[in-house]
Amino acid sequence: MAGLVLIVDSNRDVHDLVVPILGAAGLQVFCCADLEAASSQIRKQRPGVVLLGADLATTDPSCCQQLRSCAPETRLPIILLVPASLTDLGSCLCSSAADDFVCSPFLEEELLVRVLSRLGTSDQPQVADLTSVDYRFLAGLSNLANSDLDTSQVLKRVVAAIGQVIEVQRCSITMVREDDQFGYVMASNDDPDLDGLKIDLGKYPEIQETIRTGKPILIDNISKHPIMEGVRPYIERLGFNSLLVLPMVDRQRIIGVLVVRTARVAEGFTEEEISFCQLVANVATSALRFAGLAKKQHTPATQVPCLLPPDGEFFEKRGALLDMAAHDLRVLVSVVDGYCTLLLETDSENLSRQQSEFVDGLMVGCRRLVELTNNLLDFSRLESGNLELMVVDTDLRQMIESASRDMQPLLLRRGINLKVKSQQGTVPASCDVENIRRVFFNLMSNAIKFTPQGGTIELQFATDEKEVYVSVSDNGPGIEAGLLPRLFEEFTHRSSPDGQHGNGLGLSICRRIVDAHQGRIWAESVLGQGSRFTFALPRSL
Repeated sequence: MAGLVLIVDSNRDVHDLVVPILGAAGLQVFCCADLEAASSQIRKQRPGVVLLGADLATTDPSCCQQLRSCAPETRLPIILLVPASLTDLGSCLCSSAADDFVCSPFLEEELLVRVLSRLGTSDQPQVADLTSVDYRFLAGLSNLANSDLDTSQVLKRVVAAIGQVIEVQRCSITMVREDDQFGYVMASNDDPDLDGLKIDLGKYPEIQETIRTGKPILIDNISKHPIMEGVRPYIERLGFNSLLVLPMVDRQRIIGVLVVRTARVAEGFTEEEISFCQLVANVATSALRFAGLAKKQHTPATQVPCLLPPDGEFFEKRGALLDMAAHDLRVLVSVVDGYCTLLLETDSENLSRQQSEFVDGLMVGCRRLVELTNNLLDFSRLESGNLELMVVDTDLRQMIESASRDMQPLLLRRGINLKVKSQQGTVPASCDVENIRRVFFNLMSNAIKFTPQGGTIELQFATDEKEVYVSVSDNGPGIEAGLLPRLFEEFTHRSSPDGQHGNGLGLSICRRIVDAHQGRIWAESVLGQGSRFTFALPRSL
């Protein structure tokens, strides 16, 4: 069924993270914890796409084939939900025959785009009556929004598509900033040449209200709604009687609005039309995110124009470019790593000793590149100032112990024992759960790298009146005293016992995240006895 998504994952935390994102986009979602229940649901419901936990795919490489056999009339798209701790992503992708993957922590925009793109395969949306519009139309818009076209052309095609599906007088997309009194009309279906027109938001109270509240604004009758009182004499001459304003949200920040006006005999919009427009706004947000601020600046002839965009736009675009490049590189490297693993597992007896060593070397390099691209993604977002904390009250111990279960495959592979020590049962704290989970994954990955085969890692929690503490200790070779003061600086790295170097970004990312929480992070070490990394967070922010 188009628009129906099945999540198959034994981790309930994944359900809690993913379901709200897809549900807010209007998708119908149902969940299963195992393959048997999932197979039954696929036969009954015929979902449009399946999100499959990578742990299930790793345990049973044939599970994708099993799930697809339950709906033989079509090839069921399957997307892997990959934990940050998974190191053999390429092997998992290749052996499972999944179509795509998305890594935790799950970014709302990336997850939605990948799901929508798998719900349909058309590169261009085919316009149809609203009653027959399904998610293949939205998937077409999603592919369009993430295509190589200039962003202004993408936005123009999006508003044109809406105008062909819904009876509108005008449909436009305006870029806004929450702290600015001006907006920039990036596209409008009634003026194809419009590109970056600067408007005074004081003349658009409906847009201001959406920015202020973060919620959609529906005005069925402009002649009666109080919010339009100050501009009513002007807008009544424009000939429309109803309007809809929908926020376009990127990482909890409003970056634009989709405005739809109608001039119908009957007032207002139907529920189906509102839902449809909101879905389109969600899909088009990824294109708007990369659109530049089209400010009409006039430079005197004697003045050399500044080559850098204003207001930090250069850094935003650089961060966006790093995001895209690192993501594409991660996919390619993971696939290469997967084929190398399959070659060793299925044809090792036909490889000479030297050839096997070559493949092993390729795999080591691939995994280091995956780690580097993951850290580049994090670092570029932090450097560009795009880290926006979603602080909630949580039990830090429960959250981190749940995250530590994702590290079990790595621990088992190296025969490492994980011990947990705590002074109390719960560790209450206020934090951004996904970002603190990222700090923990980085510290645990380091501890695993430097802990000898059969060694021990100790996880410890403590609290006082002002702070909560989390420590990760290993019994590895320790750290030189001269390196400790520089350990959390960018591109500072040390060699692991097997001679491998890190990329010098992981601990720097941890420090930036903890700093954003007004917390502290530090390291202690004794050569030959091991190291302990501790971060402290305020009990409340």
